[in-house]
Amino acid sequence: MRARIETEAFGNPSDQAIFLVSGWAMPKEVMRAFALRLSQRFYVVMANLPGVSLDEQWISRSRIGPNYDIDALSEQLIDVAPADAWWIGWSLGGMVSVYVAARRSSQVLGLVTLSASPSFIQRENWPNGMSVDDFEAFSSLVDTSPEQGLQRFVMLQAKGAKNERALIKQLQSFLPINTLNRSALVGGLRLLKSLDVRREWSLLDLPNLHLLGGKDRLVSAETVTQQTDVNPLQQCVVLPHCAHQSFIEDEDACVQQIESFIDANTP
Repeated sequence: MRARIETEAFGNPSDQAIFLVSGWAMPKEVMRAFALRLSQRFYVVMANLPGVSLDEQWISRSRIGPNYDIDALSEQLIDVAPADAWWIGWSLGGMVSVYVAARRSSQVLGLVTLSASPSFIQRENWPNGMSVDDFEAFSSLVDTSPEQGLQRFVMLQAKGAKNERALIKQLQSFLPINTLNRSALVGGLRLLKSLDVRREWSLLDLPNLHLLGGKDRLVSAETVTQQTDVNPLQQCVVLPHCAHQSFIEDEDACVQQIESFIDANTP
């Protein structure tokens, strides 16, 4: 039996559907303003990753441990996604969405990733990810002091942003401090370390757009741009003044890029 995925919907269900998947440790509420903006034209369903929530009652009712096996997680998300939806995934949510779109393409109309990389850590022929040593140090911090680890993560996400202090404060307001689920944090990091979707990324057979921040210190826009230059269905756009959360830093540009992309690829 799988852990439930918490979702929230906006807009008219008769409109074209978008399925919005949040990132590691960050609840869907961080994307709410963005989702509301998209819901002016689309039916938007937002999803948390397993075990991540700001809702204390939801956490208390969720008695099944979060499952971060990539295939089980894919099925959990498919179960709650609208049929015939465009999938939009942020960071780890984007990596998982690439995996779903490549392996279960009948479930996805098209794909958009936000600040997502085919591999978050450095690997052979992938030098610009986070070093394994740095990743392990961060994972150890999360394991021993989850609250301190989340605060560190916010600092990393905002680093390079134009209004870094204000963004840090905004992101901190969304941290699930009162509903921390250590197994979800650790399981998500384990998946983030192991997941390598370079092959899936290159073989995507549906329209896919990748929005990246030019100032992002967690995901190298240069490296991802090289990865996306392998398939005529792929597009890559760098938002030069954004860090890791362009949907907050430049909501207008993100919405415009997504609307234009969907319009151009809708018969």
